[in-house]
Amino acid sequence: MIYLPVSVISVYVAIYILLPKYILKEKYFALLLTVTGLTIIYFFIAFLLTVLLARLTGDIPFQQLPVAFKWFQPVRYGIGLPLTSAVITTIIKLFKNWQHEQKENELLQRKKINTEMQLLKTYFQPHFLYDSLEQLHQLIQSHSTQTPDAVLHLSDLLSYVLYENEKEKVALAKELEIVKIYLHLKIIFYSQRLEVTIKPHPDLTGISIAPLIILSLVENCIEDHFHNEAQTLFMQLEITLYENEMHFVILLKTNIKKQQNEKIENEQWKKYLKRIQLLYADKHSFNIQLLNENTRICLVLKHQQWNTGVQRVKENLISS
Repeated sequence: MIYLPVSVISVYVAIYILLPKYILKEKYFALLLTVTGLTIIYFFIAFLLTVLLARLTGDIPFQQLPVAFKWFQPVRYGIGLPLTSAVITTIIKLFKNWQHEQKENELLQRKKINTEMQLLKTYFQPHFLYDSLEQLHQLIQSHSTQTPDAVLHLSDLLSYVLYENEKEKVALAKELEIVKIYLHLKIIFYSQRLEVTIKPHPDLTGISIAPLIILSLVENCIEDHFHNEAQTLFMQLEITLYENEMHFVILLKTNIKKQQNEKIENEQWKKYLKRIQLLYADKHSFNIQLLNENTRICLVLKHQQWNTGVQRVKENLISS
C-alpha cells in the first residue's frame, strides 16, 4: 500500500496531462521524452518509499538489505506498476472518448439527414401548388363543370402533403390512393394529353412506406414529359410484392421520342433520388430504361416487414 500514491499519480498525470497534451495531439516524440522523465521521477519516489519502508519495518540498515529488495521493489512499483496503470487507464479513457465521439457523430449525422430530408420534402409543395393553382384558375375562367372536383382533389392532396408528410411512415395503400387522386386531378387539367392505367395490385394492408415516395416519382414523370404542349402521355402503373421487396413500375409512352442515351439530370430528379438514398440507403434500387418513345421506370424498395404482406398475398392466391 505504501507504493499506491505512485500509481495514483501516474494515472492522473496520464489522463489529465499526457492524453490531452501529447497523445490526442499526436506529439509522440514529446510524449516519449515526457514519459522517460516521469519514469525516472516515479522510480526515485518508489526508491525513497522503499528506504522508508526498510527503516520502519526492520533493524537492518538499508545498505545491507538484499539487492532484490533494494532494487526490485523500486523497479516493480516505481516503473512497472505505474506505467501499466497509466497505459490501461489511458486505453480505457481513449475508448470512452471514442464512444462519445461516435455518439456525437451519429447525432450530428441524424440531424444532418433530418435537415436534408426537410429541405427535400419542401421542394414538392411549392412547385405542385403553383402548377395546380394555375390550372385551377384556367378551369374557373372557362367555367368548367370539373372545377368542384378539381378543388376537392386539390384539398385532399394538400392535406396529405402538409400533414402526412411529417410522419416517418404512411400506409402504402394510402400513398397509392393519394397518387390516384393526384392523377385524377392531372387528368382534369390535361384531359387531352394524359391517359393513365393502374393495374390491380395485391393486398397492401399492414405495409408502410415513407410519405411522398411514390407520389413524387409519379409527379416527376408527368412534369418531365409535359414541357412540350404538343406532347401526349400514356402512363401505366403497377405495384407488385416479391418476398421482402416492393416493385413499383411506371411505363410511359409518349408521341415525342427520346434518345436512348438521354439521362434524367434535372434538379427535381436529383432531389428525388437523393431523398430515396437518404431514406432507404442500401435498401433500394432505381432503374430507368429508355427505348424510343417508351420509358420504363422501376423503383424497388426492400423491407423485412413486407414479408407479412407477401405471405398474406401468397395465402390469398392459394385459397383462390
